[in-house]
Amino acid sequence: MDGENETRHPNGEPGSWVILFESRSLAECRELALVLQALDISCRIIGEDVFTLLVPRTEAKRANAEIASYLAEPRGPPPKPPSLPIQSSGIAGIVGYVAILLIFAFWQSHESLGIDWLASGRLDSTAVIGGQWWRSVTSLTLHLDLPHLSANLVFGTVFGYFAAQVFGTGIAWLSILVAGTAGNYLNAWLHGPGHRSVGASTAIFAALGLLAAFNWRRWKNPDESFLRRWSPILAGIALLAYTGAGGERTDVLAHLAGFVSGVGLGAFFGMAGPRIYLSAPAQRSLVMVTFFILILAWVLAIQSNTGRLI
Repeated sequence: MDGENETRHPNGEPGSWVILFESRSLAECRELALVLQALDISCRIIGEDVFTLLVPRTEAKRANAEIASYLAEPRGPPPKPPSLPIQSSGIAGIVGYVAILLIFAFWQSHESLGIDWLASGRLDSTAVIGGQWWRSVTSLTLHLDLPHLSANLVFGTVFGYFAAQVFGTGIAWLSILVAGTAGNYLNAWLHGPGHRSVGASTAIFAALGLLAAFNWRRWKNPDESFLRRWSPILAGIALLAYTGAGGERTDVLAHLAGFVSGVGLGAFFGMAGPRIYLSAPAQRSLVMVTFFILILAWVLAIQSNTGRLI
């Protein structure tokens, strides 16, 4: 505190108000003002960059003693983000995700139905730029080998599980598919013609970005430190760097594009707040929409590669 420096308040006479407290934090001044108001002590806050708490000169001594007493009290731990209600067990989404990747791995390795699944569905930037947007979807279901598939099964189940618990199965997996598709499409444009890739990892990192940005955006405390405020995003970036930038055949740009797409969607959900929570029937409807997008993309992929519908 700064003692009893005299000042002229905009609505008062010279010497009628004194400075009790100054801070760059408006929230801190408001907190102390609430303490004074509870004790029936008049006060006002002025300032822009630096905020000043003023009290009448006649009450300055009492106000100073009360604020000193308040600040001397033991302070509790900083508030924690409000807990999120669990929207889903997350199990059904994981089962569906694992089943889809395993089915396509079997079809791809055996060229089931006489289809070259890899040629039909992989991300080919030349084709995507030329209008075959569906490859941004279908490539998410294909993998090059068992280690590639296994890694994406493990990480996909982890992030998909948490996303489904936070958003509900329908919103979570539709969002992961949409953000993963957007990441693949962005990756194709950034690489330019001639780039090819496959794998669910773009969608996996989209899920990571979705969770990180949602957790960052939903909890805003102006008095938090920079590191605490941005810790969800920083943690997501650290995990992206640790798990998404290694390996000779790793498409780092795809991982980054997926993460950025997920961050954008997660920030939007964070701003929307509780309005994103839907009923169980609505969540099931979004699951059906997710399957529809996936099926439509593969129908178009097969048709474009064979010239006929299978």
